[in-house]
Amino acid sequence: MFRICKICLTLPLILLLSGCWDEKTIQDFHYITAIGIDFKDGEYIVYTQLVDFAAVAKTEAKPTQSPPVYVGKQKGRSISIAINKLMRDTQQSLYIGHVSTFVISENVLKQQSSEIVDYIYRNQLLRYSANIFGTKSSMDELFSINGYFNLSPLYTTLYLPEDVYRSRSYIEPITVQRYYSNQREKASTTILPSISWNDKVWKEKDKNRKSLYMDGAFVIYYKVSQPWFSEKELSGVRWLTKRTNKTPVSINMNKQDIYASFSHPQHKVKPVFKDGKYKFDIEVDVSGKILGLDTQMDIDKIKRKFESQIKKDIQTTFKSGIQKNADPLSLGKTLYIKETKYWQENHIKEPADFLDKDSIHDINVKVHILNTGGLEAKPLQ
Repeated sequence: MFRICKICLTLPLILLLSGCWDEKTIQDFHYITAIGIDFKDGEYIVYTQLVDFAAVAKTEAKPTQSPPVYVGKQKGRSISIAINKLMRDTQQSLYIGHVSTFVISENVLKQQSSEIVDYIYRNQLLRYSANIFGTKSSMDELFSINGYFNLSPLYTTLYLPEDVYRSRSYIEPITVQRYYSNQREKASTTILPSISWNDKVWKEKDKNRKSLYMDGAFVIYYKVSQPWFSEKELSGVRWLTKRTNKTPVSINMNKQDIYASFSHPQHKVKPVFKDGKYKFDIEVDVSGKILGLDTQMDIDKIKRKFESQIKKDIQTTFKSGIQKNADPLSLGKTLYIKETKYWQENHIKEPADFLDKDSIHDINVKVHILNTGGLEAKPLQ
């Protein structure tokens, strides 16, 4: 009798246990890893990149051929409509929880639309830590490029911009979270990296090899202006960025090229009231190592030459910003924080309201050479 009671009590518990009848494996989904967004003729054009994670997982042995990459494309009056159209035409369920990168076109930036960020923040599967780029190039081309050595696109600058930035710090990658938060702050400048590709540097056997790189950035000022700057035009920003890890500088002295790498600059920007308006004093203190030097030269002269070059970089970026009504050096943010009353009284709304060609009062650069890279104890005189 007791055994029968035990069975009667156990059976309902068994029925309540969850089963595995709805279990799904990695092969049951198509995984979107990157989303590109363009705008034309009143419609959003959404591009998606699908990567085979089964192929990515095989990392112990080098793949013998490039994994397939699928690029989807659909149009719609909104991003959600275009994504839903993509889901209609796919062969398996689409999963967007693995999206690591967003790319937005120059046309979208000109629309000054908030729908992109709104879509990302409303979708619970999308992560705010994803990378975000702008581009002037074709999305089809960007999303069709594989990594080197037959690796998937997940091993390219599109997904791993931080790896490139650590070894060559020019334009700092940003996340969706930072992109969104910067644009909500008054006087804040957002530098959105621009990604492109070329086939003129690397070759694979006898064929030119396409590679991705950051060719510049869109400098967005509080939804007022969003001009594009080349990498050269933004060369001064790296000296006012704490995260600059390794950035190259080359100078020429006595017909000799000298190459050095600098890292982690310390900077201060101070507003000073001159001639009825605020101007800016900029101080930069940076250390570096000389990596290329053929002959012995006076170390103090080399320092002064590097200081002059860094000062020139900052001036070049500032002048480019004046021409395009932009503030790539983020001088406005400093003015807004330190002189809020002046900002409000003058009803400042755009860079042209507080910047002109004479707005930089002084630039003071101090260079420290930590290592000359020579084999001798004192390779420099």
